[in-house]
Parts: sequence; C-alpha cells; structure tokens
Amino acid sequence: MVDSHQPQTLAATAAPRLLVSRPAGDPFSAALEKAGYTVVSTPFNHCCVAGDPHGPNISTVNVWEEPLRNGHVMWVVFASRRGVEVFNKLFPDTLAAAAKAGTHFAVIGPATGVALRHLGLEPDLTMPASAATGQQLGQALRERVDYPPQKPTKKKPPVPTVLCIGSALSRWDSAVSLHEAGWDVTCLPVYTMMPLTADELPAGTIADWQNGQFACAVVTAPSAARVLVTLCGKGNVVCIGDTTAATAKKVGLNISRVAKTADPAGVVEAVQLAFPLTESAELAAPSELTEPAAPSSQLLVRPRTVRGNRRKRGHRRHRCGRCRWMTLLSYRVKPFVSFRFPHL
Repeated sequence: MVDSHQPQTLAATAAPRLLVSRPAGDPFSAALEKAGYTVVSTPFNHCCVAGDPHGPNISTVNVWEEPLRNGHVMWVVFASRRGVEVFNKLFPDTLAAAAKAGTHFAVIGPATGVALRHLGLEPDLTMPASAATGQQLGQALRERVDYPPQKPTKKKPPVPTVLCIGSALSRWDSAVSLHEAGWDVTCLPVYTMMPLTADELPAGTIADWQNGQFACAVVTAPSAARVLVTLCGKGNVVCIGDTTAATAKKVGLNISRVAKTADPAGVVEAVQLAFPLTESAELAAPSELTEPAAPSSQLLVRPRTVRGNRRKRGHRRHRCGRCRWMTLLSYRVKPFVSFRFPHL
C-alpha cells in the first residue's frame, strides 16, 4: 500500500516535530533524530504478558509447554517480535527443545525473524509483515505441507498441528482457512496491549497535537493508531507497514506515507518523502556534511581545443599543404574558430 500524497514542506524554519509511538531511545526514534527531526517519543500502550492482571490466561499457555518439548507441534508461527520474546521469557529453552524434536518455525516480518535468530533458531518460513492478515500465510504453509493430500494415499497422513503465537489483538485470517482445510490450528495469545491514559502521556502532548504543533505521528502498530485517535484526535500519520496503515485509515487518520520496509531506515525514508526538511533545518541537523570544495589553485581548467583539428571517428586521416596552412592560420589569427575546407 503506497500512498499518492505529495510531499508536505513546512513553512517553519525549525525541524518538523514528530510524535513517535515508541519509547525514548528506541532505534526508530534515534534514527529520526539523527536525520534532523525533532522527536517526541511516547508508547501509546504498554504490554501485559500472560499472568498479569490484564494479560491473557497463563493456564492456557502452560498447556502447550509439554507438547512443544515432545515435538507434537508441526509448525509454530510467531506474529511479532514481542511474541518471540514474551514466550521465551515465560518458557526458557522450550523453543530450542521443540526445534530438536522436529518443530518448524514460521515468522511474520523481518524483525520477528531477527528475534528468533537471537535465540539461536533459524526460521523455516519468513513471511512479509503484510502477511499478518489475509491468506498469504495459509497458502505458504499448504505449499510446504501437502495436506489434505492431492493424490490418494494408502495411509492417511497425520493432521498438521499449527500453533500461532502472538498478541490477543492479532488477526489470524489464515488460521480460518487452514482450519477449514482440516488442519489443527490453535491461536495462542501470550500478551496483549493496554492503551495508556491521557495522564500517562508527556505533558502538553495532546494540546500540541490538536494545535498542529506536530507535523505527523509515526505509528508502528495498529493498536497505536487506535490509541492516537482516542486520546489525541485525527491527523497526519506515517505508518510502518500496510497492516498499520489499514487500521489507521479505518479509524480516520490521514496517511501521509507508508514505509516500504518495517525498519528504522524505511521509516526515515517515508518521513523524509512526506515531510522534507527545510534548508535551515538541514544545516542545523547533525547530518553528514559534504566534502568542502577544492581551493581555486587546485581547480583544473580544461583547455579549449580547435574543433577543426578533431578527427572524426571512422574518417581517414587527410593531410595536404592547404589544410595545414589553414590550421596554422586558425591558431595564429582566430585561435578558437573552426574552418570548413571546401576542397574536401
């Protein structure tokens, strides 16, 4: 999903202010500050893991520890980076034991794959962030596992077991299609996101947003888009991906740009295209400076040549006394004038 909005150049000489739905010091906020923007970082929600008062039921999660260790789950699908981190914190070494038992892992989004690799596990299937909704994940799994079998077999193959781990707010559209195809699919929420209250936001954030003091908000999750509208109101947003953009559009936010990649570099590029820095802001930003121009004494001046002396490619060299005389004359009388030779 790529927007068609034109870049919006702010008239103010100061760098545009951005409201970023990430904690202070986050790689996204740091990258935007390095690019020259004024960043106000605040997460619009906080994470409640399984077992917390507002989190998912921990007993439902505990049931799956033993089947995972014994290899009774064919595929484990992680919807987010946080899902990998929370599940590993709840059950250390369980994922490693599942991998040894033959369980395959699928991740949605590059950041989720990075989180799994930090645990020493390599994902068997990596899907783009846009696959969080829709049927892409289900189609990819059915290409890996021939079930139900297209050709009749004497022995009925075992029913594939899929465990989808993520947030209680995650949408698992592919789980429905897999379940209808006969797969054993379970969606297991290990955390949920609780919205912040107005008092938990930095002082003056809501007033500045409503008064147009922010160029836009950078939202990195669908839940952040919903909380932004609830607490602050509508406005311009730059979204980290298509899933977040779909939610932002649904709640009435104006999508200025959608990042091509769900990483700090992709978000910075999207913000720069939507809200370019003014010249004064670029000078004030601690960005990389271009190399200074060479002194005038070091500048090389290309000498001008007589066009009449140039040899055309593919022509034979022509020499005669008349031509040499006219060439010398061109240097002595009019140094940079080209002559035509009518006798040729």
